[in-house]
Amino acid sequence: MLYIFTILVVLSAASLLFIFVKRRNSNLLEQNPPKNLSAESFRPLFAPTEDDLRAAEREEKAQADAKKAEAARRILVEKAEKVSEFEKAWASAPDKKRTIELLFLASESENAKIFSEISENVIKLWRENRIENLEARDLADLLDSHFRTLPQQERTSGELFWLREEIENLRREVRGN
Repeated sequence: MLYIFTILVVLSAASLLFIFVKRRNSNLLEQNPPKNLSAESFRPLFAPTEDDLRAAEREEKAQADAKKAEAARRILVEKAEKVSEFEKAWASAPDKKRTIELLFLASESENAKIFSEISENVIKLWRENRIENLEARDLADLLDSHFRTLPQQERTSGELFWLREEIENLRREVRGN
């Protein structure tokens, strides 16, 4: 019986030694990576792809552009409100100096519609002889110079076609007198 017990102890020790050596050799994969796998062709599982990176860049650019456009729109709205407030004060007592300021503010708004409305009101009051010390030549020059300070796309819009004609009519009046 002692003989069988000795054989079992030797076999158990050999088995344990075999398992221990096998586990110890399993860490060799990190030390000696397989040669048939090219690490350059693989990417981490959750890393973004090139398309994902480009899409993120486009989205960031679109958001930045939207913020710039919103800021520009807010500035234009503020300018339009400023013109409207000054026009109310100007309408109560129109004179040459205030008319120049009003046309300047209207051209600073960079909006053809606002400039058209202001110019129309100025011409209307001038025709009613309510603006003091403003001659036809001066009015034509004022309208023309402030018209030219508008951005190109606003000057070429159809909104101000009538104004170019009106400026020419004022200049004809001066030549006719």
